[in-house]
Amino acid sequence: MPDQVHAAVLQFLLRNGYKETQEAFVREAGEKIDFESVEEAPPVERLLGEQPTPDPVNQVADLLADIQLERTQELEDGDDDYYTTLIDSFTNVHSSNILSIAIEPNTGAIATSSTDRTVKLTETSNTGQRVYHPHQGPVLSIDFHPQTPHLMLTTSMDGSSALIDTRKEEEDNAVFQRFTDHKKYVIRGIFSPVDGRYIATASYDRMINIYEQQQVEKGDVEYKLAKQLGPFLGNVETICFLPNDNILVAGVHDDNYLHYIHLDDRYRHEKYNMNSNGDDWVSFSPLWVSPSPDGRHVLVSTNQNTGRLILFAVQQATQIQNYYDIPSENQFATRRHCWHPSGRYFYVSGGDDYCIRVIETKTGRLTAELEGGHTAMVRAMTLDQQLGLVTGGFDHLVNVWAKTPTPMIR
Repeated sequence: MPDQVHAAVLQFLLRNGYKETQEAFVREAGEKIDFESVEEAPPVERLLGEQPTPDPVNQVADLLADIQLERTQELEDGDDDYYTTLIDSFTNVHSSNILSIAIEPNTGAIATSSTDRTVKLTETSNTGQRVYHPHQGPVLSIDFHPQTPHLMLTTSMDGSSALIDTRKEEEDNAVFQRFTDHKKYVIRGIFSPVDGRYIATASYDRMINIYEQQQVEKGDVEYKLAKQLGPFLGNVETICFLPNDNILVAGVHDDNYLHYIHLDDRYRHEKYNMNSNGDDWVSFSPLWVSPSPDGRHVLVSTNQNTGRLILFAVQQATQIQNYYDIPSENQFATRRHCWHPSGRYFYVSGGDDYCIRVIETKTGRLTAELEGGHTAMVRAMTLDQQLGLVTGGFDHLVNVWAKTPTPMIR
């Protein structure tokens, strides 16, 4: 009977097109499946109906449901407080695809980069714009120092990173420090969030570089290469810092582990398996990781065409919740997400409809669709509590979403 049940389950998965589930089932069930009887197996519904009471299949299902319920109890209920209204759209910032977005803390200016190789800081009042050309290639990421907000970090396809003083115009030597320690694209560069003591950069050379702040004359900020981590199994696709600690989290292509690097503990390296069954089969890669606002969880956008996102407990392999955005067969789709400050919701992009969706963290429920804003792939999003949700994409638009339809003053 066990072989018949397993064969019938496999038959059900095959007939209904659950390819990924079928592959996982075959790996886990192994020799319990009578493969020769799959075609002749009776329908799984009939076999389950013939099971004695209590039904072990339903017992397992109930147990899994109880475990999932217990895990999600620690999440906050939704409160219907999130950004939904397009209040402004900047159409003339760039004339080519927008690659990254950040908000300058001092002024609230929107920093954007594009395939035109520029970085532009646009005042939301439309009173001015500063333009920089810090690299030979397009800029892939932008970040600002948490305590010295005029310091802007940029990373580029040319393999370099740069520190820019945004108080200066480009012709006034605004780039005061440049790093050329990577050999390929620098996909991401970020400051440590507490005090900006560290800079972490991730590259397609399969390395992570850590730079540490040095004391120099006149109180200026300068960074020095402190550690090179790697090579990892594949390209380092995404990194983030936990919000209240100097712990770096990294996601790597073709690697089923999340990597935690403890910068204040001699770069101690921990790995946590993203596979719920604990095996080393690589069925997806992380495209974007970010910590929840309270620092208790890490959300991972994957490259699965189902639009799957996974919420993990910090420094654990425990999957708290799985979410699914709109499926897409487009292998060039860029999956991104951004947390709402309350942690009760997050915003996702990457579907073929170019729509941004609002997902309730606790339930996975789709609560809103931010339609009508973009007409091409959304490549970048960030959130500022004063400004709202800011998004940019391959339609060359920079859009600002808020809670109310109050227009911005220009």
